[in-house]
Amino acid sequence: MIQAHISVSTQPNEVGPIAVLEFWVQALISQHLWYREQPILFLMDHLCKAAFQLMQEDCIQKLLYQQHKNALGYHCDRSLLSSLVNWIVAGNITPSFVEGLATPTQVWFAWTVLNVESIFEEDSQLRRVIEGELVINSAFTPDQALKKAQTQLKLPIVPSLQRLLIYRWAHQALVTPSDHPLLPLIWQKFFLLYLHRPGPQYGLPIDGCIGRRFFQSPAHISLLKEMKRRLTEVADFHHAASKALRVPAEGSEGLPESQSGTPGYLTSPELHKELNFQKGDTYIPSLPKHYDIHRLAKVMQNQQGCSLLSIDPSTRMGFRNL
Repeated sequence: MIQAHISVSTQPNEVGPIAVLEFWVQALISQHLWYREQPILFLMDHLCKAAFQLMQEDCIQKLLYQQHKNALGYHCDRSLLSSLVNWIVAGNITPSFVEGLATPTQVWFAWTVLNVESIFEEDSQLRRVIEGELVINSAFTPDQALKKAQTQLKLPIVPSLQRLLIYRWAHQALVTPSDHPLLPLIWQKFFLLYLHRPGPQYGLPIDGCIGRRFFQSPAHISLLKEMKRRLTEVADFHHAASKALRVPAEGSEGLPESQSGTPGYLTSPELHKELNFQKGDTYIPSLPKHYDIHRLAKVMQNQQGCSLLSIDPSTRMGFRNL
């Protein structure tokens, strides 16, 4: 019924998909603790997928962003805010619409929610200040940088350490199925944060990627090792899939790489083993051509404009058939 409603809304002289998406999302998230109800999450996942296909994600993100700030106590009275602060101080992590570390089932919904949380990290300047503290104070842990950022920005509540987006995207990348259309974008979101080099912003020399500073505790070192293993698995999966899709033309041994859909170097597991980009002395322009140095430089400068580079624009609408 919801899919039919959205489909009809896109026809000429109809209300348009934004109005329909907003109507259904508002109806669903008006329920108490809606994000703990599996039937609601199932519907939200489909709404988020439809919004992505129609390139109307902003309308859902806007509604969830307001609820996210409410959940963090930014629009409540002092007594409720005090209770929330005490609850977090007692060792509980800050609330999120994606409870736990990640979700392997409602990936479209997780993509939307994590983007909403990312907007909050940016709007509050929390990410910028945390990275600045880690750059300026080489002995600081991420937890110390987070506390310093809260004091500096005078924020009543900040996300718990586990809720920082560099960890959120990491965990979501681990559990998202290898064949899910969003997986390349989820990995990209992680690498945008991990490979960022904020040193020059503070008048300091480039000293490797900031991501390594977030993965120095035993637990986070273990997480990073798991991510490397998972990335190799995903690369192997897509490398094998790209070979399977290359149907040789009659009288030839195979399609040229330019016609095979996916360039071999993008799916080769060896691509991930050649260089260690954490080193501060890696000179990007000197890298081999297949690294696409212009886009890589944008990623390391945390330029969000390249966030869809893994997906051919002509296939975005084709996601509705997946």
